[in-house]
Formats: sequence, C-alpha cells, structure tokens
Amino acid sequence: MRPLTNIIAIACTIVLFANCKTPQRTIYFNTNVPNDASVQVQKIDRIKEPIVQPDDILAITITTISSITEKTPLTIFSEGGTTYGITATTGAGGPAMGATGAGGNAYLVDADGYMDFPILGKVKAAGLTVRQVKDLLAQKLKDYVKDPVVEARIINYKVTVLGEVNHPGFVIAPNQKINILDALAASGDIPITGRKDNVLIIRETEGTREFAHLNLNSINVFSSPYYNLKQNDIVYVSPSRIRRQQSNEFVQFYLPVFTTLLSTVLAVYGIVQISK
Repeated sequence: MRPLTNIIAIACTIVLFANCKTPQRTIYFNTNVPNDASVQVQKIDRIKEPIVQPDDILAITITTISSITEKTPLTIFSEGGTTYGITATTGAGGPAMGATGAGGNAYLVDADGYMDFPILGKVKAAGLTVRQVKDLLAQKLKDYVKDPVVEARIINYKVTVLGEVNHPGFVIAPNQKINILDALAASGDIPITGRKDNVLIIRETEGTREFAHLNLNSINVFSSPYYNLKQNDIVYVSPSRIRRQQSNEFVQFYLPVFTTLLSTVLAVYGIVQISK
C-alpha cells in the first residue's frame, strides 16, 4: 500500500498547485518609485473643439428678440429638423455619461457634409467646429431675424468600448469631450481578466485609420495624444493571460473531472483504511 499512498500524495500535490492561484493585482499609473510622496506636474494641451463629421446629429436652438420680416420664421425654426430625446444607454443598460432626459430639434449631417436647415436650405457643416457652425448660422439668419443667438451641440458624440470590460457598448458624451478613463469608467472598468497595459484605440480621420496602444499602468498615458478620445473612436481591451487560460480545455473540463475522480479514490481509500 505504500506505493499507492505515494502516488496519491503526488497527485494531490499536483492538483493543489494546479488549482492554486497567486493573488492578482493591477496598478494604474505606476511610476516604479515606492512611497513617492512628491507632486508631479505635467503640462497638458487644451482639448480641441470637436469637428463636425458626416452622420453627426446637431441639436440646434435659435433665440432672438424679434423678427425682421413680417412672416416670423421662428416657428419654422422650432419645428424644423427631427425631434429628439436623450435616452442613450451604455451596454449595461444604464444611463450614458452625463445623459439627461431633455429633448429638442436635431439636424442630421448627411454623407456630403450638409444639413437641411429651415429657410436657409443646405448648410455645409462637416469640417467645421461647433462654434463655427453656430457663427455661420447666426450670420445667415441675420437676414430673417434680429440679433439671432444660436446654440448647437453634437448629441451623438460617442465612443465604442469593447473587449474585457464589465459593460461593453456605446458611451455617449453630451458635453462633447471624453477621455479614456471616462470611457472605461462608464463601461464598468477593466476586470482582472483584462489587460491594462495594452488598450487599443482605433480612430478614423479623413480617410485614414489609426491604431494606437495605451498603457494604463504607466503615468505617461496622460501625455499620449490618444488619452482624450474623439467621436466615433473604438476602445478595445484585450484579455489577459488569466482569461486565455480559462478557455484551455484541460482547465475547463479535464481538471475538474480528474479532481472529482481523485476525491472519490481518496474517499474509498480512507474508508478501506478505517475498516482495517
């Protein structure tokens, strides 16, 4: 019986080592300096105003003190476009970042970069900043109303977050600005099964597609030109080695079966020893 005991002891040791997992820790913005209490200051560039692109949806409102013409066009302005309500959700079904229940009139920028605006007709919007669009509309509307004040914003300003996050899906930023940390926080953060040192950013700009990688374990991520996201960016978090191991056939199927059989053998052996 001595050989059998040795075999069982060795098998138990293998199973224990196979099932034991070292506690995993992830670190954001590691400076590799222990107990560093100093304050580090980085100069940051001002976030650039977003550029209107085809397929963007612009919420536009116009206010004025009076009308120049006899036929007041203000009613037309307030009824033009498509009525919208912000009910955007993330992949988890919760509210998008900064979303509200407010609604109004919106105008779709077509594939050629134009939007159909009441009275003015087709207005070129793509390639302009939101401020430039407001100034352009205000200038054109001076022929119809007195001292027009135009407010506009992109209501479908969104990024897509995929991969190893708790709630993949779209993240909408009504304030037209979002960084990588905001996007990941809105998606439920990266679990232990995701890699924080290799976050992929996919960006399409004027007919080109860019692929960039961010290391969230390093403080240098804040100085990356891809830290601040742009509308329609895609964020992909790849799985870590732990997640890939979970898909291993041995770990998922054969190891539990082997463990069950070994437990049965040990139980039978124990009963036999006790009965002697």
